[in-house]
Amino acid sequence: MDTIDSLRQEIDKIHMELFKILQQRKELTLRIWALKKQQGLSYHNSERENQILSQFTDLMQNQKQDPEFQELLKNIMTSILREYEAYLRSKFI
Repeated sequence: MDTIDSLRQEIDKIHMELFKILQQRKELTLRIWALKKQQGLSYHNSERENQILSQFTDLMQNQKQDPEFQELLKNIMTSILREYEAYLRSKFI
């Protein structure tokens, strides 16, 4: 039987997984931006950002029965992209 505490423990595990994944993403993004700096490329790539959001939206197609949740997930991904860019700009520019 589920309890509030057991379900919260599961959520806490998910938070740890999210943290690890976001750390991995940060490290990869730092490496990309370092390469862009070496190659004299622009840091922001709106085409790539659109590709990421499009791919993410495609993953959410199963959420059509809950469009509010689909919108929430899209907003989260958009926020992640914006926040990573702001963070990286503080490191590189």
